[in-house]
Amino acid sequence: MGSVIKVSFSMEWQLPVFVERDGLEDKAIYGPAEALKFLQEKFEHRSGGLYRLAVESCRAALTHKQDPDKSRAYFFAACGELRMKSK
Repeated sequence: MGSVIKVSFSMEWQLPVFVERDGLEDKAIYGPAEALKFLQEKFEHRSGGLYRLAVESCRAALTHKQDPDKSRAYFFAACGELRMKSK
């Protein structure tokens, strides 16, 4: 018999991360589930160390294996790395 893994899709960070999309208005990302979706569907460069850490960290936070604030920090860093590549 398999085990059940609890996933908290409604988990939110204390403060959102605001990301700029195509020079348009900022979009607020409120937690690891939304960040993971953004990383997998809307992120321009799906490679690099910070990108991988952000994805892994968001997954770990959703399954209660890591502090959600750590996933926020990695997501924020990955967004910063993307911004540096765009310039």
